[in-house]
Amino acid sequence: MIDVIEAAARRIGLLADTHDDLVEWPPIQARLAELLSGVELLLHCGDLCTLRLLDRLAEIAPVLAVRSPADPAAAPPRLVDGPRVVRAGGLTIGVVNALGAPPVEAEVGHTLRFPGLAAARVGVEVFGRAVDVVVFGGSHVPCVASAAGILFVNPGSPSLAEERSVGILDVGDGVAAAQILAV
Repeated sequence: MIDVIEAAARRIGLLADTHDDLVEWPPIQARLAELLSGVELLLHCGDLCTLRLLDRLAEIAPVLAVRSPADPAAAPPRLVDGPRVVRAGGLTIGVVNALGAPPVEAEVGHTLRFPGLAAARVGVEVFGRAVDVVVFGGSHVPCVASAAGILFVNPGSPSLAEERSVGILDVGDGVAAAQILAV
């Protein structure tokens, strides 16, 4: 069973696919500091590439991240093999590197579809429990979608995408709302 991390955060920054070793990071960091000002926690969905990135992001807010296969070795508690579960604002948030691999086949883009699985089963299949929000990356394409009472958010990529983006997740009193911000 995946451990649950309790967080007092109500405003959470969402990141994925930063690939800090493939881009000039300082200008992106400056833009992220602007966009994510006021967030109380950052959730990163992998493809970060270096641990140095987590140090830089921690200048904005505390960071919890999951690894992609190409990322550095796990460095708990901030970087784990994943998936991971966070409780905040009365909600259960699941964080995973990507959707689309068994047992959860997904068609991911600006919309989201689960051809072989009911969306309500995604939390149980990926996180071992029901979740209210699923935060994922991997596609570099931002997406906010709801299915079966679950909010699915892919923040896109702030560095290697046609539409460079990050996300903000506001949670409180058991309600979640997400928005995508252009970088």
